[in-house]
Amino acid sequence: MNETIENDHAFSIEVDIVKLTDVRDRLLIEGYIGKITDICFVKDLLEIRGLEGNLKINLKEKEIQKFLSS
Repeated sequence: MNETIENDHAFSIEVDIVKLTDVRDRLLIEGYIGKITDICFVKDLLEIRGLEGNLKINLKEKEIQKFLSS
């Protein structure tokens, strides 16, 4: 497993249905979170909530603002 560094962006996925597929030396995780009910930041995590699951990404709001302004 690769070492994590300060600017690595981790994620977690919570879904009712998930499909795992081996792609070469990686694992592809696909799922369905359903209709999006909320998008917010919680403790430097971008959280996308859906009726069928949630997606959390370790991504600071400043990073997204910087990206969107460029």
